[in-house]
Order: sequence, then C-alpha cells, then structure tokens
Amino acid sequence: MTETDPTMTAAAGLPADAVMERLNDPGVAAALVTLLDNAELLSTLVLGLGGFLERGDMIMDAVAEGVNDFKAARGDGTGPELPSIGELGAVVGELAEARPALQGVLASAMVRPDTIDLLSELSEAATEGAANARANQTRIGGLRSLLGLLRDDEVQRGLGLVVEISRSLGRRMA
Repeated sequence: MTETDPTMTAAAGLPADAVMERLNDPGVAAALVTLLDNAELLSTLVLGLGGFLERGDMIMDAVAEGVNDFKAARGDGTGPELPSIGELGAVVGELAEARPALQGVLASAMVRPDTIDLLSELSEAATEGAANARANQTRIGGLRSLLGLLRDDEVQRGLGLVVEISRSLGRRMA
C-alpha cells in the first residue's frame, strides 16, 4: 500500500481523482485534443528546438558576427551594404507569397528525419563514388564485366536499394 501525500487534504481525494476532474473540464479536454492533433508538429518543434539549443554557441557566434557586420556597415561605410527598407519590404512580400509552398514543404515527408538521413547518405555516396570513379578511372568493359560486378556485396546492396526505390516509385505512379 502506498503512502499518500500529507499535503493533500481528504476533500481533494487521490491524485487520479484530480486528473479525472481536470479531464472533465471542457477547456482542458479541448486543449488536450488540440495537442494530440498537433503532436507531429510539436515533435518537430521540440526536435528543432533541441538542435537549436545543441548548436547555441555556433548560432550565437553567427549572430555576433552579423551584429559586427551591421555595425561596420553603419560606421565608416567600408562594411557590407545594407538593404533599403523597400528591398526588405520586397523580401517580406516574396516570403508571404511563398508561404503556402513553404508550409507544403514543412508538412511533407521531405523534412522528416529519416528522409533527410537517406538523402544525406545518398549525397555522400554520390560524392564518394564520383571521386572513386575519377581516381580509379572505373570503366565497365561490357556485359560480362557488368555481370561480374553483381557478385560484389556492396554492389548488391546498392542495387537492392535502387530496386526497392523503383518499386515504391512505380506503386506511386500507378
């Protein structure tokens, strides 16, 4: 048997009763439904904030550098040229026009962590493969040479990925 919190009064009941009482409040229930409806967005925001906090020193250095650039531009005129209010207004207008597209991108699978990880792997593999092809002057002499490469485990794994991507793409195109 657990010991109850001495700060709770007999009128308040058990902690579970207090939770149930709060859940019966329509405002609390509506807020919880809103939170659940936006759980994916909240998760993305929390991950983004975590990344922001992890890179806080780097971000602060970049902000400080920007402030120094701004001060230099305002000072003796040797710094970078500052945009005019009209130019800033045009940028804000363009961002406002791009808002639906930006929201579409943010809601899509393109910014999911697993998608970003896969694209990063593909990018690194393409860069490494291109460098190896240049350095080794890789050539395929014919069909026999190509068939011989199919015995290579790395080639088999890479082609397996291409095959599965092709299948998935084909299903989506049907």
